[in-house]
Amino acid sequence: METTKVKLSELQIHPLVLKIKQYQPNQFMTFSMKNFGQKTNVIVVLRNGVYYIIDGGCRYYAAIEAGNIDALNCNVLNIPDSEILDTRITYNLKTKVHLSEKCMNIEHMLNLMGNNQGKRNDILGMNNINDEDEFGTAGRDRFEIACMQSGLEFSGRTLRKLMAVHDYEKTDNSLGLIEGIDNGTYKIDAAYRLMLSSRDKDGKKEARNKRKIEALNTDVWFKVFEQSSVDLSNLKKYRPQFAAFSPTYWGMKEYRNQGEMEYGQEPTLQEYLENSRKFIDALMDIMDENGVVVIIIGESYAGGYKSIITQYEMMLLEAGLEVIGKCPWIKSNSTPVILKDFFRTVDETILVCKMKGAEVNFNPEMKKTKEGKKMVKKSHKAKDGSERYFVQDEETVVSNVIITPVVNDSEYKKYDPEFTHDAPAPMAVYERFVDSYTLPGMTCIDIHCGAGQGLEVFARKGCNAIGVDIDPVSVEFCNKRMKMVLGERNETELQQAA
Repeated sequence: METTKVKLSELQIHPLVLKIKQYQPNQFMTFSMKNFGQKTNVIVVLRNGVYYIIDGGCRYYAAIEAGNIDALNCNVLNIPDSEILDTRITYNLKTKVHLSEKCMNIEHMLNLMGNNQGKRNDILGMNNINDEDEFGTAGRDRFEIACMQSGLEFSGRTLRKLMAVHDYEKTDNSLGLIEGIDNGTYKIDAAYRLMLSSRDKDGKKEARNKRKIEALNTDVWFKVFEQSSVDLSNLKKYRPQFAAFSPTYWGMKEYRNQGEMEYGQEPTLQEYLENSRKFIDALMDIMDENGVVVIIIGESYAGGYKSIITQYEMMLLEAGLEVIGKCPWIKSNSTPVILKDFFRTVDETILVCKMKGAEVNFNPEMKKTKEGKKMVKKSHKAKDGSERYFVQDEETVVSNVIITPVVNDSEYKKYDPEFTHDAPAPMAVYERFVDSYTLPGMTCIDIHCGAGQGLEVFARKGCNAIGVDIDPVSVEFCNKRMKMVLGERNETELQQAA
């Protein structure tokens, strides 16, 4: 073997190599050739005054594209044509370098070693990773050089995504994304999207945990008003962001001290719906523009099925509320009701609504998945037949079905054993929605507060509580209850602080 410099005009790709190799333009090798010159010799054989390339064809075409190179350094082999392909294979045998090692090498190339995460983001331009013109202080050229020197045949933008995944796996490598890229399971773009999904789930979990801590440390207040909820204009200054209440059901119970309206005892369903609309209009008038309204409503089977819930929902839509969804509430120990030609009923409905066009805060209650850990799973294949993947968190959103016993008197009897209420909703029902739709410091309202179940949940979750009820006995009890609740809450905070 001898080494010599050969003009480009005297070089050709050997015909045997052209039968097995199709050369494509390589912008990174062209960039390297143009700016740094040739680093590795081309392997050739000499036939009748022509130098035929058997290894190094990409460098040959890159030199032509560069435009500033007229000759290449070549190793000239003296071998017959029968040995050319075997020799080419020998020269191309390499030990595969794992992608994680390449990422560490790129960190050195970009001078990232030892920089904190925030500094790295500035250098890499991670805050604008989808902007083709923004590459941080490192600049596009340094990314492209790093791609070329590491043998990575993709753009600087794709390299930034790879480095973002590499950085993420320094703190959480449970998904094995770099390993997946290295073994061909994922492309870099797919791994980057999985990383973003995982990071989003991490953020939501952190926010849920933070909410629990803030709920205990947020100062809250309560106010209970003895008045009809038909007119709430005196409460407009509070602008509650969340409302949860259970209106009197039609034709089922007679409540004490209900005033002239006698809500729930109207002669016709239409009159009941008209009165219900008055409460809804009054509430919407004082709610925050991004407010959420949760209504626990039941069906009356007295005299046959009346479609009360369906018509109540239509009334809400006509009033201007948007219904986000419905939750069946299954009462696990309901009192048996004998109905003609139908089964025993154990369900009521919870309507979750929002002000029209509202931007809702939603951090849903979660439950553990079957596997109990975060992992990448296959989803349905794409239209082109390729595999698709998604990140399954260790937790998943609970279903819309709520199963609880009917209210236990002990939830309110401990504040006053003499107090009675015919049908308060359990605190567990309120908790599901307060946890999912509020943040500590928000103001919440129950316009039919009754025994104060909702008010206690609001306060214990770090929210200000407003209660409204026309019954003076209920108002007196709620005031007593909430003073005791806040006292217990403050005592708990002091114990935790100690």
